[in-house]
Amino acid sequence: MGESKDKSKDKNKSSKVKITTGPFLVPEELDSELQGGRDNDRIIIILKNPTSKELKVKVTLGVCLEPIEPASGFINVYKDIEEKEIKLGYFTLKPHTCTRIERNIPRNLGLGKDESNAVYRVTAKGDFNVCSHSSQVLCGLAEISVIGGSVFNFEEPGLEQADPALFFPYSNFVVCKKD
Repeated sequence: MGESKDKSKDKNKSSKVKITTGPFLVPEELDSELQGGRDNDRIIIILKNPTSKELKVKVTLGVCLEPIEPASGFINVYKDIEEKEIKLGYFTLKPHTCTRIERNIPRNLGLGKDESNAVYRVTAKGDFNVCSHSSQVLCGLAEISVIGGSVFNFEEPGLEQADPALFFPYSNFVVCKKD
């Protein structure tokens, strides 16, 4: 009896899949307006449950801040920038619903918390469907996408203007190897 109980635990553990956008730069500005462009102020992570059962997903955000050293030549290499991991939450997705995680990009100049021009990485672990042969994400369970851009009123949800460089559809997520 104890053996089958342990097997079912292992099966449930291995059913959680870890996927990521990989690292991406969030430029300070998007587009070019006459006044110098709009700040990329917000990242939105969208979770979708297209099924008729509850699904679970945990989301984290990795951030490597902009280098402090000024550019000094034609080729600049900024090594060993420490990544801070921000836990965005563990979400139970009800059937046929969407969950939006909207995170403003901090701009505390001089306080060491300015995330403009930082490298981000969104990682999610949960009930995602992955092809066992190609390790590509498939529909059928939870789905995720990321979009970023500018807002005019920080109290309102969404974006006023999206930055196309900050759009990561579900199909662009990469499956992480199992630990």
